[in-house]
Amino acid sequence: MFDPALRNPVAYATALRYNGEAYQWGAAVRGLCVCALWAVLAWFPPDSLPRASAQLLPVTLGAITTWAHYRPGVLDRVAGSRSAALRWLGRHLSGAKGRATVDLSGVLECGGILAALLLYVGPVAVRPLPVPVYVFGLAVSTVHVWTAMSQVMIDAGWYNPDAPPARQLVRLRPLIPPALSALGFALFAWPLYVEGKDAPMGVLGASLLAASFLLLWPYTFIVEALIRSAVTTCHVEVLAVGRDDAITLHSVVKNGVRAVMRQVAADPGAGAETRAWVNELALLVEEARMILLGLPEQPCSVSTLVGRIQKLMPHDQQQTVTLDVTQHLSGTDYGLVRRVLPDLITNAWTAGAQHVGVNVQLEETSTRPWVALRVEDDGPGLPSGAVADPHGSLRVLESHLRRYEGRIEHHPGPVTGTCACVRWKSVPD
Repeated sequence: MFDPALRNPVAYATALRYNGEAYQWGAAVRGLCVCALWAVLAWFPPDSLPRASAQLLPVTLGAITTWAHYRPGVLDRVAGSRSAALRWLGRHLSGAKGRATVDLSGVLECGGILAALLLYVGPVAVRPLPVPVYVFGLAVSTVHVWTAMSQVMIDAGWYNPDAPPARQLVRLRPLIPPALSALGFALFAWPLYVEGKDAPMGVLGASLLAASFLLLWPYTFIVEALIRSAVTTCHVEVLAVGRDDAITLHSVVKNGVRAVMRQVAADPGAGAETRAWVNELALLVEEARMILLGLPEQPCSVSTLVGRIQKLMPHDQQQTVTLDVTQHLSGTDYGLVRRVLPDLITNAWTAGAQHVGVNVQLEETSTRPWVALRVEDDGPGLPSGAVADPHGSLRVLESHLRRYEGRIEHHPGPVTGTCACVRWKSVPD
């Protein structure tokens, strides 16, 4: 009842399914209670019947409205009625579903049962009434209040992450059982301290009926324990299914894509676009596998991207890539890094590099910052004509960066190898 962590989609969906069944039974029980209250009017004094009927009318309308609330077909017909008032009622009840809020059916039932209860207790109670009628009326009214308030306490709207309840309602929720218990005792034991007479039920009977409302606390805790168990079970099952799918994806798809990567890398006739698409496919497979394992990356995590690129490399070369990045990148900048970096790292290790260093930083200027990406390797260097080849992967990447005023430059490494420098104007979120 006091755990905000339950306000999540799985808990909300579980509560909706539980409540859909529980509310229908609750509405049926309260409907029977209302019928029973009407039936005992046969033992009321004749002169009290008009007033008694008037006091039972609100709770009767509430029971009918609640019944319509949980009958989708009936609610749809009400919403499509020719009467403007009925159309408003249909829209109002539909809009209140799945939300912890005050609606007309709740007001009619709660206010109506209090009016009905005042036929038996309080300053305007009907007198005289046979003791069995008095006790029966209080018991039936208590059952009605208990089922109505249990519905309030476990309403799915408490767990709705998209339309959370008002803060005041959240604070009020745990106070409902003791408030009802105090009010119940005040009404049930009214003759003891006002009229100076013994209550027909006695102090013990009045206390037991009033204290029964405190059972709403353990009832709510039990329901929330079931919801919490359902959330945990769902999470565990999703992870189990994800692991199984990740194993299948690794065995059937990823190994096959890596074999294609090696074949394409060894084929001098493979074009730059072919190599880029194979690299992209391999990266997508690895990203899907990691997500299935329940390890989604942060939106702009270059370190996670490098880790996934390493997963595509031969096992003996996976530790050859080091990363130096401190700045957070925007979504667009990260997308460009994701497009450029796999090809640069793949080009380095396929060329025979034993170590690849990656550095990403933002270069502040007076206007808009630039993103600078450096990839240094200790390989044999670029083959002759690789940079000038108009159909090579380097030129394909550079053409993609031009829309951001970007470019790729290659320089010989300090001793051996190549340093690829990629720069473009940063694109803010």
